[in-house]
Amino acid sequence: MTSPERSGSDGVRAARALLSLVEEHSADDFQAAEAILGGQQELAQILQLLRNFKQQQSSTDEDYRPVSIERLREIVNDELLKLAHDNADVEKKLRGFFDKSANVRPDSPINDVVEQALRNLDNLHLAPAERAISIAELLRATSKTAGVGHEKRIESILRNLAISAIEENVIVLPTLHSIAQLRKMWAPAPLPYKTQESRRHLAERLFKDVERLAPARIGGITTRLLAEGLRGPADRAIAETRRINTKKAHGE
Repeated sequence: MTSPERSGSDGVRAARALLSLVEEHSADDFQAAEAILGGQQELAQILQLLRNFKQQQSSTDEDYRPVSIERLREIVNDELLKLAHDNADVEKKLRGFFDKSANVRPDSPINDVVEQALRNLDNLHLAPAERAISIAELLRATSKTAGVGHEKRIESILRNLAISAIEENVIVLPTLHSIAQLRKMWAPAPLPYKTQESRRHLAERLFKDVERLAPARIGGITTRLLAEGLRGPADRAIAETRRINTKKAHGE
């Protein structure tokens, strides 16, 4: 067998071995291996990549649900409970929100505390976009208490939700041009795009552009982009009502 043929054969065997490894193990298996081999940085990084791949694979295999304010609320509820379970400081912070609230007793289960926090935000904001901002910021602030690792994970979740929300919102963002216009949050001109580009790819490029031009503001911009993706007719109606009421208040 010649050298190129041997290399090709070795490559096929290596590819089959890798596919078998990924197929036969779960994300939890790779995480456990990563903990054992944490001292070997290169191997740990490879295991982390494999774990992330399996997590993404499992999430795409599940029944997909479009991003909505209700879906965002569910995700934030679950993530807040996870953070509180893993970190006593997080639970203390969440309970601190209601020190003077009659709705939550000091000995209430943490799931009741989280539910009340989200219910209060629901009552405070009527427009979906405003609710999205307040809910996302609650999760972001809580993740900072949990530590850098959790903070990065939460930012990734919010970013992916924002990309999907922008992609799916064909009511408020009906065209590629309307998506490209979102870049004006951090730059003077819309994001250049090609007519054959997919909505999702353009939304993903918005975030790459933020990373390049406004990295210090990416957290707040992510929240605003998520809110834009969740904006609907109700937001327009509420904004118009407020505008009219403001004019009346000033006697205009």
